[in-house]
Amino acid sequence: MDRNAIALVLDEIGSLLELTGENKFKARAFSSAARAIEKADATPDDLAASGALESLAGLGPVTARVVRELLESGRSGYYDDLRARTPAGLKAMLAVPGLGAKKAKLLYDALGVSTLEDLQAAVDAGRIAGVKGFGEKTQARIASGLRFVSGGVGRRRLSRAVESAQRILAVVRALPGIERAEIAGELRRRLETVDGVDIVATADEASCSAAIDAFMAMQGLAHAQREGDRVARARLADGLEIRFVCVPRASFAWALWLHTGSAEHVAAVASIAHRIGFALTPEGLERDGVIVPLADERALYAALSLQYVEPELREPPGHGRRKIDYVEVASRHAIPVLVTTADLRGTFHCHTTYSDGKATIAEMAEGAHVRGWQYLGIADHSRNAGYAGGLSTADVARQQREIDAWNEAHGNDVWLFKGVEADILADGTLDYATDPGILESFDYVIGSVHSNFRMSKAEMTRRMMRALDDPRLTMLGHMTG
Repeated sequence: MDRNAIALVLDEIGSLLELTGENKFKARAFSSAARAIEKADATPDDLAASGALESLAGLGPVTARVVRELLESGRSGYYDDLRARTPAGLKAMLAVPGLGAKKAKLLYDALGVSTLEDLQAAVDAGRIAGVKGFGEKTQARIASGLRFVSGGVGRRRLSRAVESAQRILAVVRALPGIERAEIAGELRRRLETVDGVDIVATADEASCSAAIDAFMAMQGLAHAQREGDRVARARLADGLEIRFVCVPRASFAWALWLHTGSAEHVAAVASIAHRIGFALTPEGLERDGVIVPLADERALYAALSLQYVEPELREPPGHGRRKIDYVEVASRHAIPVLVTTADLRGTFHCHTTYSDGKATIAEMAEGAHVRGWQYLGIADHSRNAGYAGGLSTADVARQQREIDAWNEAHGNDVWLFKGVEADILADGTLDYATDPGILESFDYVIGSVHSNFRMSKAEMTRRMMRALDDPRLTMLGHMTG
């Protein structure tokens, strides 16, 4: 097994441990081990052969044993056991505010509740209040939480899905016979939330069939099912669906475009193709009964006299607030140039080892310089966030002196701004607000809510509005919590 396949299994073990109510530090240990394996300078095989596996930072005796078992047998008995005794729908229940892993497990043991549907039925019947440790107030909070999550069932924020997708993509690329594999679907179109991960790969016919079989047998994936010779579906422990398609080399560009979507974009392009004598068939772009060879997606648009449409623009007109028909714009060759990561010049919400970050101020600044950025904002946690190493007033002064020293020596390369992520306290005031001159000493202030989440809507709104009224507040952090 390569490092990505091992990391996938380790991460899934961490998720399953969380679901079964195990010690949270044990669950985190497996997630940390997954990252350590992915980032190690040597391959897992080399680490194991040299005896360095157990001493790798981020691995402990238990996680190292799992890695060795995966390397030797391709499977982990520990993972198989956890997978067998964890209800499939339990992870989705953790999205309900106020319902953690332990409470979800209690409901499963007491009432057999293992899915959101089960949970809703138990709430409707009033059965949750009767479970020891719950009561009427908890039942009411769960009912409110269910309404909150009902609109997003089965979807994940883009950032969360990307992390899983990149790991699985690396695993697919390592399958025998696979020549190329890319992410498609909503993830490639960069939707804010996505319904799963789509991966399109290419290989010869025999290798495609073998790759589908290998995908189906992968540890770390659950509920795998085959749909014909070229398609398979599976799920991760958190319910995220993985859809894998393997096609012959000549069909790759077509399949990538088709499975990227959206369905409305495909239909709009098909309409234009039909008007000028082409047809879009399941096998590809066709003219006079012959499939048109396509080197890449750009060749498809060029064949139809259209400008290339970036995946992010392949949404139907009216999607969200967007009113633009980009297929029509492509017919006029007027597609705009999109902003890319290469256009970024800096960022502001960054933590360092002064609070709960993993890198020093100098390491962060050097990392920004390597990326070609012009500035970087340092905004560690404020004093109230003691769980995250929030800065005392003495720490603030010490950090600001360090930033001043960097700017004096290296400011022409990367300029560091002095910031802070100040807790918005329960009454809406900002952390340090009562300390004369502290908030004023920063170049900018990010305000974030990190506590007292159970306020009513009216109370939370008053809290946020008071914070926003403070003229020293520059930015509002993670508004969704």
